[in-house]
Amino acid sequence: MAKRSKLTNVVPADSPPGIRAATLGTNGSVVQGTMISQAEAELRRKSGDDVVVVGPNLQANRTLAQAIELNANGYAQRHPPHPSAGLNALPHYQPKFRPPAGHAFYETPNRKAV
Repeated sequence: MAKRSKLTNVVPADSPPGIRAATLGTNGSVVQGTMISQAEAELRRKSGDDVVVVGPNLQANRTLAQAIELNANGYAQRHPPHPSAGLNALPHYQPKFRPPAGHAFYETPNRKAV
């Protein structure tokens, strides 16, 4: 009898990204919270809170994070993971001018929220 594959938790690469409330963890990590809608994410960004876009598709994650930041703050400046933030930092969008604080983080194939 052939062995069965244990790929039950694999998410298809074409599945749409999800949005989660987020907080900063240790060593630059982004801790994902509850699932939220795009409208809720935009409200969180307007108030200076963090969000993270999760999913297997880098381009879809990046595009959605940019849209959230643009809709919330009118300008979206993309940043790679900052080395000074820690080894687990994620790329993100943020407004060009502060306030508000916070970031619209997004996952990549190699960097994930926890």
